[in-house]
Amino acid sequence: MRRPPLRPASSWGPPPWLWLTLVLFLVQLPTLIGHALGVGPGLGQFGEAGRGRFVTAVLIVVQLLPLFFLLAAVLALLAPRARCRVVERRYGLLAPDDPLMAPPVPAPGNPGEPAEPHFSVAMSAFVDEHAPGTRLRLSTQDGLSARVYPGSWRTTRIGVFAPLVHLWQTDVEAARAVLLHELGHLRQGEQHVTGLGSPFTALVRVWPYVLAAFVVLPVTLLFATGNATARLTLAEVVLVLFSVPKVLLLVVAALWSAELGADRFAARTAGADTVVRALHRLEKGDHGGLARLYHPPVRMRIRCVSGAETTRVQLLLTLLWPLALFAQLLLTTLGAVPAYALLGASSDRAVRQVLALAHESLTAQPAWWATLAVAVVWPLVTGGRPARRDPSATARSTRAYAVAVLFPAVLLLLGLLPLVSRPPGGVFADAPAGPTAPAARAPSGGGPGAGGGAGGGATTTACPSRAAPRDPTRPPGLLTFTPGKPSPSGDSEPDRPPGRRTFRTLDVTSAAPLSGTRTQAQEVGDRLRGARWTLHDDGTLTADLAELPVLRTTSVDATTRLLTGERTERTDVSATTTWMEARLVAGAGRTARLDLIRAATRDMRVVVDCREFTSTSSTAQCLSLSLGG
Repeated sequence: MRRPPLRPASSWGPPPWLWLTLVLFLVQLPTLIGHALGVGPGLGQFGEAGRGRFVTAVLIVVQLLPLFFLLAAVLALLAPRARCRVVERRYGLLAPDDPLMAPPVPAPGNPGEPAEPHFSVAMSAFVDEHAPGTRLRLSTQDGLSARVYPGSWRTTRIGVFAPLVHLWQTDVEAARAVLLHELGHLRQGEQHVTGLGSPFTALVRVWPYVLAAFVVLPVTLLFATGNATARLTLAEVVLVLFSVPKVLLLVVAALWSAELGADRFAARTAGADTVVRALHRLEKGDHGGLARLYHPPVRMRIRCVSGAETTRVQLLLTLLWPLALFAQLLLTTLGAVPAYALLGASSDRAVRQVLALAHESLTAQPAWWATLAVAVVWPLVTGGRPARRDPSATARSTRAYAVAVLFPAVLLLLGLLPLVSRPPGGVFADAPAGPTAPAARAPSGGGPGAGGGAGGGATTTACPSRAAPRDPTRPPGLLTFTPGKPSPSGDSEPDRPPGRRTFRTLDVTSAAPLSGTRTQAQEVGDRLRGARWTLHDDGTLTADLAELPVLRTTSVDATTRLLTGERTERTDVSATTTWMEARLVAGAGRTARLDLIRAATRDMRVVVDCREFTSTSSTAQCLSLSLGG
């Protein structure tokens, strides 16, 4: 006579955090892609002389890679049959009646002694007893014990590997507990998101290698080549380094919660001691190497199995994912402060800005609202309401339920209160005073529900305009040449025929900084070497260098001509104005001396993922050139 399926006395379990992670990713997919594609090129436009472009490109790949895995998870969800074929080919999984897996013909024996059923027959009967329609597939590979995966939209399969077969032959009760664990995933529909062939699991498994190949190595090269001096490239490095653990936080928390929930189902059905025994027997295979990332530590699983119905364990199962979401917010804050500092903000203004952005992101993201909704609705949907009459081990803890609801509710309440304000005048010290369009979150990479690169929260206001900055204003106190001042050399300008005169730079006799560094002054002098100058009939002086403005005569005497000019260059993200004061002193023959006072101011403004970055830099030099006709 067939026994009814064994079921736990209570149906409560952790909320479906795996499904919530996937849904949040789908909701925020456009924002995540825009952030990953925009933050690198946006900050790269700040770069000095293109420094760190290779590293910038690699870091963009790091931010995009999690999106590929999450998109693969969506595709696997939509095409379970294709996933099934790939999984079974990859792991060599065959049906129990396949000729390679079929039980051998029993040898003749005592006719009165019943033959012991083959392990595949016994396993199939046990699985069918608890989950009718679920089919086994067998493999001779090592390293895994058993994993669930979808056969189609309506069917599920369990892959059984060599270690579980050995366990079945030595400790059948522990082996049954392992199968019950996989059936625990089946009860929550998690075989479509996790299990064999899951892109979620693949993301966690390959991420350490991604970290080494796409972050550690390029950043090391950045420092080795000296390009780390580009502070804006360093700012992006900081953002990506802090986004690396953020990518894993929610996915790992969701996977751990699902594993602990499946353990609890197995413990309620087969007994906690049996599950603990199975965990010890299969620890090396299922939890060795990188499997420790997508499976909770064995000690943690044993403690949760031993106290499966206690309030502490229920709190852990319910709050594991919300705590990971909160940790994401903390990492966003920790990474944004040094990034803003590298972009030119003072530490005080950076901290205030980041705290304000983190405060706004609490209510701007859909993740916290979704967490609160799931915490409230999930017990009602599963029928696991807090029990008053029977405070036994099978009842959901009222305290755990209350904390699970209060944790996101309190954070959302804090986000709605006006507790933190942005620094007046913007985050950067040279930002103009006045209102600025608020951004939803601090600079970061994130993932689903991130408080700022694998993240993506929705903005509460319109993004700042992408218009380039206005033309810079003339630096105060810029030196000028006094009209009528006699030539230091005392030379007089010889008679010459009227018309255009041409010169070329013979030598740069001096190049001194008025502001900025000596190296910058020398670089300007180097660019002027060999330049060709033309003095036109209308009194204008031009050079064959595009960066120099047209100089117009303001005063002329017998030996000296004073000139001034201004030129502005604009791009999509910058405006650079160069001011020049010049004194052209005629020498003997076709020689002349050109004294220059040059000042240049660059205002840069970039809007990256609805966040505004501004920067202002000014330099001034005094140069003296020897010209020849």
